[in-house]
Amino acid sequence: MEHKCPHCGAPLRSESSFCPHCAQDIHPRKAAKTATPLLKKLLLGLLALAVLAAVGLGLWLAFAPRTYDGYGEVHYGDWQLLLTQHTDRYTPVPEMTIPGEPEGQYRVPSRLFINDSTGNDVSDAFLAEVEEVSAAFIGQEDSPSPFQCSQPAYNEGAPECPLISLIDFTGESGAAELVWTFQMKNGDTIYLRQTYEVVPIPVYDYHPEDYPMDTAEELQALIDTIGDQVDDPVAVINLHLPPVTYEGGITIRDRSLNLYGSADEGGNRTTFTGPVQVVAPDGEIAYLQDIDFVGRGSGTGLSGSAPFRATNCTFTGWDTGVYAYGTSWVNVIGCTFQSNGIGFHFDSTGDYANHSMYNDNRFFGNDVAVRLDNVPTDITLNFQGSIFRANAQSILNLCDQPLDLSQATFE
Repeated sequence: MEHKCPHCGAPLRSESSFCPHCAQDIHPRKAAKTATPLLKKLLLGLLALAVLAAVGLGLWLAFAPRTYDGYGEVHYGDWQLLLTQHTDRYTPVPEMTIPGEPEGQYRVPSRLFINDSTGNDVSDAFLAEVEEVSAAFIGQEDSPSPFQCSQPAYNEGAPECPLISLIDFTGESGAAELVWTFQMKNGDTIYLRQTYEVVPIPVYDYHPEDYPMDTAEELQALIDTIGDQVDDPVAVINLHLPPVTYEGGITIRDRSLNLYGSADEGGNRTTFTGPVQVVAPDGEIAYLQDIDFVGRGSGTGLSGSAPFRATNCTFTGWDTGVYAYGTSWVNVIGCTFQSNGIGFHFDSTGDYANHSMYNDNRFFGNDVAVRLDNVPTDITLNFQGSIFRANAQSILNLCDQPLDLSQATFE
């Protein structure tokens, strides 16, 4: 089959590739492709990688574990986590400044509360999302007496808190930072912080060689004038009593103070034959140590509506040896209760417990060794090492207070 040249019109054979008459190429020309420069290819590749990286970063930021950090308070989703020392669950306490005696030993709680946006307690829901929680102090490498803390745990002495860390320190602990760390199940980490600083407080010691205190009247007069001599409300006042027998009692009413007994070469100790009362309004603990309270079959040896702690004291021949009433919290440690109607009587409707131990006491020959009508909080009272012997009734627990008697002895 023949066809014509598109250039000169001469007849051509079908297999011809050029015209023999005009010598023109009869195949149609294709437009040459423009080459893509190497740099442009490289830039396009980098742009694609950047897009992929941005997408990857966005996905990582959306799903990667996060860190939350705050002093006293952290908001985590709809949850508010806060630390306090007291029972106010709505006010965070990021800083704690605590007065302390140079040689004093102290314990305070760091309390955790967890609220939702409306202020409701949502502790259980939050803790269900926690993998691990811990507490530790930092920033006290040069402290001569570093702060110590227990690991967060439920404490029956403060049932309103899901977790508490107990902070132990001395008057020489200085300053440090407490860090609660929450490792969440989703990988998030929460740091909740409190700073602590111990401010040394003045200590005033009164000795019998410097002040008259040989009789109950002299001692009461001294106690009544101390408020005029010491106007610092946080100052510690120690009265070092001579080894005499006070025919009568005293009342600690204006401010809390401590009574430390003594003994002479014959072993005779500081003794009260009349009632001693602690009704100071400031709420500080009054410490009474190494004192004998000797009754005559009636009255109360030591009582108080304010908190006090008796250590290594004896209570003999009273209708009631020790009586806690009002809103007070009272501890007896290493004391002897003998031949009393009631040895130790708790009947306080307060809401604060400062110490759970009632260890190493001796209850001998009392009608009722321990009577519990009302006790602040449901903290377990621990009678570790205490001995109950020949009492008509060892424990009369009228308020069903939790007790740990596992290491007490009953004879």
